[in-house]
Amino acid sequence: MNQLQLSPLAGLSGMPTDSQHVPPTQVFRILGRHRLAVVLVTVGMFAPAVAFIETMKPYYTATAMLMVGTRQASFRDLQATVSTPDIDAVGINTQVGVLRSSTIARAVTERLNLVDDPEFRKVLDTVPLKARIVLAVQKLFGIAPPPAPPMTPTARLQATALVLADKVNILNDGRSYIITITAKTDNPASSARIANAYADAYFESRRHMKVAATWRANALLDEQIVPLRERLRHAEQAVEAFREQNGLISARLEHMPGTPEADATTVADEQLMRMNQELVTAQAALEEKRARYSEVRTAERNGTVGNLPDVVSAPLIQQLQNQQAQLSSRVSSLSRSVLDGNPEMQAAQAAAAQVRRQIGAETARIADSIAKDVSGAQARVAALSHAVDSLQKQVTAENQANVTLRQLESEANAARVVYQDYLGRFAQTSTQAQLQEPEAELISRAEIPLGFSGPPRTQYLAIALLFSMLCGTGAALLADRIRKGIRSTSQLDSVPGLFTLGMVPVFNGALVRHYRSAAAGVSSAYVETIENIRSILCFGHSRFRAKVVLVTSARPGEGKTTFAVSLAANAGRDLQRALVIDCDSRNPSALGALGKTDQASDNSLPVSVATGRLARDVMPGVDILTMRPPGERNYAMVSPMELSRVLTQFSPHYDMIVLDTPPILAFPDAAVLAQQTDGIVMVVKWGLTGSMELTEAMRILHAYDARVLGSVLTQVPARGLESAEKRQLGIYRQYGLLTS
Repeated sequence: MNQLQLSPLAGLSGMPTDSQHVPPTQVFRILGRHRLAVVLVTVGMFAPAVAFIETMKPYYTATAMLMVGTRQASFRDLQATVSTPDIDAVGINTQVGVLRSSTIARAVTERLNLVDDPEFRKVLDTVPLKARIVLAVQKLFGIAPPPAPPMTPTARLQATALVLADKVNILNDGRSYIITITAKTDNPASSARIANAYADAYFESRRHMKVAATWRANALLDEQIVPLRERLRHAEQAVEAFREQNGLISARLEHMPGTPEADATTVADEQLMRMNQELVTAQAALEEKRARYSEVRTAERNGTVGNLPDVVSAPLIQQLQNQQAQLSSRVSSLSRSVLDGNPEMQAAQAAAAQVRRQIGAETARIADSIAKDVSGAQARVAALSHAVDSLQKQVTAENQANVTLRQLESEANAARVVYQDYLGRFAQTSTQAQLQEPEAELISRAEIPLGFSGPPRTQYLAIALLFSMLCGTGAALLADRIRKGIRSTSQLDSVPGLFTLGMVPVFNGALVRHYRSAAAGVSSAYVETIENIRSILCFGHSRFRAKVVLVTSARPGEGKTTFAVSLAANAGRDLQRALVIDCDSRNPSALGALGKTDQASDNSLPVSVATGRLARDVMPGVDILTMRPPGERNYAMVSPMELSRVLTQFSPHYDMIVLDTPPILAFPDAAVLAQQTDGIVMVVKWGLTGSMELTEAMRILHAYDARVLGSVLTQVPARGLESAEKRQLGIYRQYGLLTS
């Protein structure tokens, strides 16, 4: 949407539009307008900075480099109190913090005796600026300052360490394990000595800390060994006492390595195992003897005892059977040759019968022996069973006691393991104490610098110049910011609903003199700019053409009356007739703008329906009608009907009618009377009226549906303009027209 097509509601929402944003080129235009202020502020700040930079004393820097995270002596099997894990980013930052600590600074101060160094002593003896200001204020008011107490050696040492810390810079780039120690002093040798002393103090501090940690661990282990030894002794005594009390005597005095003592076999266990074995053997023998006895009884019932294996295999039986066989053979032989009564036959038969009786007796004896063996085996099995039962009860009681014994032995074993571990650690830490080295290496020692390192005067001068220019730029922007009011046509166009018809330069002297000079052929930029605006109203786009023009402003003192009279005077300059109607009933000032007083009315024209007084030909072709003359003291607003009657009477006799009305923000006259005119021209004073005031004025006019033709920027000075306005006024100078 362009400025010619803005809706009457534009600007009423309170939302900013894109046109209200200041373009980047506006900054350069502002700097151009305030170039003198920029130069003065820049030079005023840069000159003292140059003087101060030139008086800065040179300094020398020396750098020592060390790398953390290395191990001088590797004892991987030691505990964490005597060995450090791999260094990470947190560890590196920790070492940087150690180097920056007051302990290191104090150690270096003592080692190098910096308390007596002239450079450090000068710093300590210099009174700080804050103290000097306080002393000056006290002296100004006549207050006697209290005497300063002398510094003790300890306080001087601490103060020197603080000064030293400010002169040493400890850095790590965050990408490596390297830490740089940079010392900056007024003496090159001192810088090198301080940087190297810092590295040495760091190594000594770390070594001392590790040795101290080792000895602390050693002392802790030593304190724990004695109670652990007593605990082990009491545990072993408790095991032995319980074993003796419960008769848990081990059958084996030597055990396999790693076998708990509670797993050893007791005497009762050994006896029970042997008894079980004997019982099994006796039961097997009993069953065997029972089987043999059963076989004998069966043979006795069947008459086949002689066929028993025990009988057959008996030597005596075998011998008797041989005899029986011989006797039977003899009887058989004799029976063939002699009779039964033969004595020899009888003797042989008697011998055979005797042998049979012996075999029967021996067989009976063997059977009886088998029966006795069965009884003896049964008695042995019973005795063994009774013994096994007794041992089983004893072993059961011992097993129950073994549970408690195992607990006691477990406690004793645990105490033994802890005690042996502490003994091993104590031996390791005792040998490690003398081998501690810090996990760091010195890469390079600081060397005496060949030349001074600073200050970088060129960089400081560049920074001072840049800062001074920024301050000058800021001063220009601030000065432009604190200035109130619209100062360019672009700012005026940014107000919603307004289009800039033109700008009018400020002029000196009376308005009548300018137009008399223009009539004599000596024109001015003021007259020509008014002519440009009138041409737009007469011959411009239909949007701007108007015969009856209402001139107003947002606030008083913006030059609306002068502009209204000048607009009418330019019409008279072109041999036209123009009428200025002063509608400001509260402060009529149209005649006063020309330096004239109220004149008598001229009744040569038909003005029977008009009120007020008419002054004719106050300027060539210009008449002024005052609706409410000052003498009448009538502060009532000119009504639209009254104005309509006046315009009806006077419009046929004039080519242009200009209405001068009160300011909009104070009175509603302009908004009410605008309905009787062709449009409103808003007068804005350069550098006085703000955009917010104009926005509020436009909101009031839109509320009355008033037609706004455009705005005019008045009283524009020759200086402080933007480039566009400056070029426009420069054109008038090229034509020899006066701009003021």
